[in-house]
Amino acid sequence: MGVWGRRLAVVVAGVTAVGAVTLPVGATPQPPTAPALGSVQERAAASCWAIKKAEPGSQDGLYWLQTPALIAPQRFYCDMTTDGGGWVLVGRGREGWKFHHGGQGTPGEILNNPAGTGAFKPAALPGDTVNGLLNGERVDALADGIRIRRARNATGTAWQEVRWKPSRLKDWSWTFDAGHPLSSVAFDGSRASGTTRDAGSNSGERRLTTYGWDRHGWQKGFAYGSAVRDGSNSATSYLWELANENSAIPFTQVFIRPTITSADFPKIPADGLPASTAKPLVANRTTATPWGVTGVVGGGTGEQNIEVQSLAVHGDTIYVGGKFEYVQRGADGPRTRQPYLAAFDVNTGEWREGFRPELNGQVWDIQVAGDRIVAGGEFTGGLVALNPETGAVAPGWKATVSHTGNPALVRTLDREGDWIYVGGQFNRIGGGSPETGPITLSRAARVRVSDGKPDGTWKPSFDGVPIELDATPDRVYFGGHFSTAVGAPARKVAVIGTTSPPTRIPGLKDQEWVPSTSTTQKQYRQIIREFGDRVWMGGSQHDFQMYTKDGFERVRGNITVQGGDFQSAVELNGIVYASCHCGDFVYNDASNYPNPTGWSNAHQIVFIGAWDAETGEYLPNFAPVLGSRAGNGPWELVTDDNGCLWFGGDMNRGAGGSWLGGFGRLCGTDSTAPGKPGDLRLSGTALTWSPATDNSGPVRYEVLKDDRVIATVTGTSYTVEAGATGRYLVRAIDGSGNRSATVAAAAVPVRDSFVVKSTTWRYAHDGVDLGTAWRAPGFDDSAWSSGPGELGFGDGDEATVILAGPTPRPMTAYFRAEFEVADPPAYRELLVELVRDDGAVVYLNGVEVGRSNLPEGEIAYGVPALTGLQDRADERTLIAFQAPPDLLVAGRNTIAVQVHQANAWSADLSFSLTLTGTR
Repeated sequence: MGVWGRRLAVVVAGVTAVGAVTLPVGATPQPPTAPALGSVQERAAASCWAIKKAEPGSQDGLYWLQTPALIAPQRFYCDMTTDGGGWVLVGRGREGWKFHHGGQGTPGEILNNPAGTGAFKPAALPGDTVNGLLNGERVDALADGIRIRRARNATGTAWQEVRWKPSRLKDWSWTFDAGHPLSSVAFDGSRASGTTRDAGSNSGERRLTTYGWDRHGWQKGFAYGSAVRDGSNSATSYLWELANENSAIPFTQVFIRPTITSADFPKIPADGLPASTAKPLVANRTTATPWGVTGVVGGGTGEQNIEVQSLAVHGDTIYVGGKFEYVQRGADGPRTRQPYLAAFDVNTGEWREGFRPELNGQVWDIQVAGDRIVAGGEFTGGLVALNPETGAVAPGWKATVSHTGNPALVRTLDREGDWIYVGGQFNRIGGGSPETGPITLSRAARVRVSDGKPDGTWKPSFDGVPIELDATPDRVYFGGHFSTAVGAPARKVAVIGTTSPPTRIPGLKDQEWVPSTSTTQKQYRQIIREFGDRVWMGGSQHDFQMYTKDGFERVRGNITVQGGDFQSAVELNGIVYASCHCGDFVYNDASNYPNPTGWSNAHQIVFIGAWDAETGEYLPNFAPVLGSRAGNGPWELVTDDNGCLWFGGDMNRGAGGSWLGGFGRLCGTDSTAPGKPGDLRLSGTALTWSPATDNSGPVRYEVLKDDRVIATVTGTSYTVEAGATGRYLVRAIDGSGNRSATVAAAAVPVRDSFVVKSTTWRYAHDGVDLGTAWRAPGFDDSAWSSGPGELGFGDGDEATVILAGPTPRPMTAYFRAEFEVADPPAYRELLVELVRDDGAVVYLNGVEVGRSNLPEGEIAYGVPALTGLQDRADERTLIAFQAPPDLLVAGRNTIAVQVHQANAWSADLSFSLTLTGTR
């Protein structure tokens, strides 16, 4: 007998527990009716489709849905009647769709007004929410595609059904007006073709366009063709026109139908979940800057004549350089002439009136050099070091560039270690203290940080002007208009070592980079920057690309349309920000301009975009609200110690139409997790906890049970379902989506029934001694009889009557059943409850786990029970004992029982068993 058999603890359980309700004979206790699937947070479904399949009678309305990607339950409007139901509404409205990833309006507007004239103002779920509904399913894998239901007449009494099936689209994108390709289009079942920008080919109802145009007042929507002219700008018309331009825009609803019926949530570790923070993007709204720079010295238009070309931060000061003429306080405030270079407080934005440099030409770049500010540009000498407080020329530092045939200028600077690297239009450079005579070179040099003295041994030669350079300890990246560098071909890009004499870095495929155009003169680079183990570059013909540092192999690319060249890039908190004179779409993973090919998605971009620094993934939630005087956009990006991104160019508007004077800032969003709630207690059905602290204001709380969030509440208590079992945890979540670590309450045990009274058993009662092999999991019992419990004979209450046979009857009956276990380590207790008449031994996966009314030692076939049970109450007594849970295995398990009579003339036999696991 095993140790578990010897330590058997027998618990006698009466037929009727104290306080129990007496049921009619044969009645089965009914559990409380559970709320319908999707009707409450705790019963959130994986999709509208799952609800419809579980409850075919479900009606249109609001339901709770939850997937691992959504994290917490959220309410959505489900169409449960059209074409089999199961559709989730993701957007609706008439004219004025923005088609932005961040959505439009609020989710509550969609819930409260899914249709009707009150729904004409467009509202759309954020793209992240739609991706959460998809839970990793590709958009182009949706069997039913994207469903568009649009009004057919001005009264909203007739409707058209359109189906789009994207041909390649992994994640959701609202930029329908960007022209996502479609593998199929159907108007009320009639096939057509096209893109999400323009589908169908006729001029009537079988046409759908999403772009804005001038006669529509640039309003976007799901417009019909030009022959549909029944619209008006009435507040109650389901068809809208600005005047009488035709191509009416109808009220439209957008649905998808993910067919997710169940979702696997990740298991929560025993010690709970750690805190998590949102991706640390800077804000989409500008932080106020009271001062700016205005005017362009000498006037002029185009990229060479804009207010700001360079920015640099030194301590608590930001230096602004360019071609501006004035510093100005506010849109209508006083202005002071201070051309080309000015300084402002990096914290308050106030003008540093004491910094008054005197320059006679545009500043193209600025670098901090110890206790000096070094500027490069088109002024006399091209290079100057200034006192950072006064702007006066700093003593002990001098560097001058010149050119024998053209005006000299310095276009780009970067400091690395003891050197400042210089690129521009010059072929002579001198300087230092004492001054060194001019050194002959071609368009690139480096000078000492300490005194400006040029290095006569490091002379890379370019045949065209470098526009951008990025210096690192072992290499310098150059991009610009050149075609040779260091005496070898260099197609607008060169990577040169920092040792003397300079040589190209070997082993790189830098000359195999992929341009967006085959026209060589339009391939010039304006950005080339190393961030971590990646190199990012961009420039002419609207491209921004990522390459590996070690081999210069292309990883990803982006093309902007309609838009412009990329001009500057910077990295902050693992995110690369890049600027361009662009304001429509960025096509991710694209090649070629002006017709992007091979792209995976398209998103909105407004002058500045954001990418994950390691993966190159575009981050569409960053979509700043910016305006540009002439559309040139930002030509410089820098960061400060406050976590702000500063941008400079011809910028004139920020958030809410606020004034910008050439430059502005976007500061970091909250990426700090709240403190953990405390003192979590579960008393009866009351779950309570003490508040969490947070640096950003009020928080909400997510209540988790077992492996998922079951509710989000604003208070510090929650009522759990009566009789529920499980492990409860709570965490705080702030307005930015940062979550605290979880705190756990005492777990309410979860009990899973593996074997129940009515389980079907295989059995043998034929007088054959089966030895011990029958107990093993792999034993073939297919020839045995079978039936549900209770099994036996002689008492009249059996669900399965075993043939008793003539006396003397068999002394032993054998029983076997199988059950499945998905996660054996999760179980800490196994409870066996046994009815036996007269004695029994129970085996789990071949190991004895308990016996009753039988002697010690090996129980052979003919061993009689110790006592012949005569009293009916004794025969019905539940024998309860614990079995070791480590006997469970993943997958199929076997429980085997041998029941012994006290003698061969017994008139009855009874057997039933339940097995319950506790997590």
